[in-house]
Amino acid sequence: MPSLALFVMFLVVVYQVFMRDVLTKPPTWSDELARYLYIYLVFLGAAHISRKHAHIRMDFLPTRLLGRSRALLLLVHEVVIIAFLLYAFLSGVTFYAFYHKIPSPAMEMPSGYLVAIVPFACVLMLIHHGSAALGLIQSLRAR
Repeated sequence: MPSLALFVMFLVVVYQVFMRDVLTKPPTWSDELARYLYIYLVFLGAAHISRKHAHIRMDFLPTRLLGRSRALLLLVHEVVIIAFLLYAFLSGVTFYAFYHKIPSPAMEMPSGYLVAIVPFACVLMLIHHGSAALGLIQSLRAR
């Protein structure tokens, strides 16, 4: 899905440059659509990376710990991420409730479509990090 958004964003920008520089009639909607696609790309990419546990992280302390203490530190890490994602989800829902009635300037579609990706991506990341936290809890109980 993020690859599709990147490809469509590329096509929109190429179309915009062609229309502006060659035909001297730039479309009013292309810049806004490219911005929307970029924001979707960022949040869907974050959810994808979250699923693979490939975010940039500092591993100085976790690599030095072993066994139960390492699992406990990683669990605290996941809990902090889950707390932030819950806050971001609630903020995204609040922003959507405010912006869904306001039309975007160029495309005149509800601006809520722009912020709708925030709670959606947060739900995806909550699933991934919740699953990781449950796995850590199970490993702590087994020890």
